[in-house]
Amino acid sequence: MKKIFLSLFLPLLLVSCGEPTPIVPQISKNIESAVFGAPSSKVQLTVFADYECPACIYFEKTIGEELYKNYVKTNKITITYKNFPLTQHQNAERDALAALYALSQGKYWEFNLEMYALEDQKKGDKVTDKERVALGKKVGLDPIEMQKSLDEGWYLNQIAREKREGEAMGLQGTPSVYLNGNIMKFSSKEEFFGIIDAVLKM
Repeated sequence: MKKIFLSLFLPLLLVSCGEPTPIVPQISKNIESAVFGAPSSKVQLTVFADYECPACIYFEKTIGEELYKNYVKTNKITITYKNFPLTQHQNAERDALAALYALSQGKYWEFNLEMYALEDQKKGDKVTDKERVALGKKVGLDPIEMQKSLDEGWYLNQIAREKREGEAMGLQGTPSVYLNGNIMKFSSKEEFFGIIDAVLKM
C-alpha cells in the first residue's frame, strides 16, 4: 500500500496553550506501548496522539471508540497507542504519564476514555493532578500510587521513546495514524473504516 497521510484534523492543530513545566524523572520504570487486539492481524495500526490536542479528541470521539469496540475487541486488528505530547499543550505530558500508569495496572482503555472526556470539557484549560487521580480512582486505580507515579515521573522515558519513534517516522502533527507502517490519509470516518475493511479482505 502506498504511503498515505492523515489530513482531516490538521486545521485543529493550531490551538495552543501555555508552555508546560518540564518534569524531571526521579524514578524510571519500564513499560511498553499500549497494544491491543490480534497480534497476527492483517491490519496493524499505530496511533500517535496528544490528549489535549483538539484534533485527537475529535478523532477519539468520532473514530477511536468505534474502532476499539468493533475492530480491536473483536480481534480483527492490532492497534498500538503511542504518546506524542506537543510542547504547546500544558497538560499533555502529565496526561500521558497518567495514561501509562493506567496501562501498567491494566486500565489503559478505561482511563483513556476518561482522560479524553476531561480534556474535551477543559478546552485547553489546565488539568490538575487531583483531577487526573480522580479519573484514575473512578476506573479502579490506587490514587496514592498513581500520584506517586506522576510526582516521580515513572514513565517519562517511555514518553520520550515514543516521541522519538514518531519523529523518526516523519510525524508532523497529531493524531497521526499508521496502517502497516504507512501513514494514513482519509477525509471522513466512512473512508477510514473503508480502508481498514479493504485491507482485512485482502
